[in-house]
Amino acid sequence: MSGLLRRFVREPPAVAAALVLIVIVAAALLGPVVWQPSPSAVNHAVLGLPQPPSAAHPFGTDVLGRDQLARALQGARISLTVGVTAMLVSMLLGSLYGAIAGLAGGRVDALMMRFVDAMLSFPTFFLIITVEALTNRFSVALIVLIIGLLSWMGVARLVRAEVLTLRERDFVEAARALGAGPVRLIARHLLPNALAPIAVAAALAIGDNILIEAGLSYLGLGVQVPTASWGNMLQDALGEAGLNAPWLIVAPGALIVVTLLAFNLLGEGIRVAFDRSIAQE
Repeated sequence: MSGLLRRFVREPPAVAAALVLIVIVAAALLGPVVWQPSPSAVNHAVLGLPQPPSAAHPFGTDVLGRDQLARALQGARISLTVGVTAMLVSMLLGSLYGAIAGLAGGRVDALMMRFVDAMLSFPTFFLIITVEALTNRFSVALIVLIIGLLSWMGVARLVRAEVLTLRERDFVEAARALGAGPVRLIARHLLPNALAPIAVAAALAIGDNILIEAGLSYLGLGVQVPTASWGNMLQDALGEAGLNAPWLIVAPGALIVVTLLAFNLLGEGIRVAFDRSIAQE
């Protein structure tokens, strides 16, 4: 693990991305302590007149006089919660499904992969919108569950491909000879050795989930006001202020772009670190 970390820190973009994400996570967690204004408090004195960035409001205020920095920090907590939790759901489902398919092989593997192909034929974002619209409920927990349950297929294919290679290795054959069953083979031998693609997919999935949540909230199918998310902040900015208050668009838009870029660079750094580790073995 220490060798893997040393190889990771040799990738400056990945290290920079990790530092940016640490700052974003720290700001999201410590925001309510450090920055006191309530994200939902309406200032009637400036109602209908969004205020530009100032010392009192570094990100400005919206048409309701709400502090945009406080709302951006609340949005960060929502986005990171959705991104990480939905990633855990999809990684768990996809890893187990792919490992079972790869270990079973034959007709079972073929049948399981055809189901994955069928699921992948539906655009994930529009499938999520359909489920959201049918349920007519828009809670953070439901958003996490829907995203997690509808975004595991890519992970399943990655893990299945890795397991197809690993199951022919000597250490797996030795475990079989010693009486290890499918559960033990998957938990102790296959999934730990398929960690590289899972770790890369996890980093990329968080960014994808954040983007999906922002898109849903922008369309009014995600986090509902007065709770702030980066997506509904953009919706409010474009719908109410437009070009007259560009700071309302810049703040959430920049946070989405920077966070997604950071997670993509982090995933690339993890991939390169694992590749170098395997090359040196």
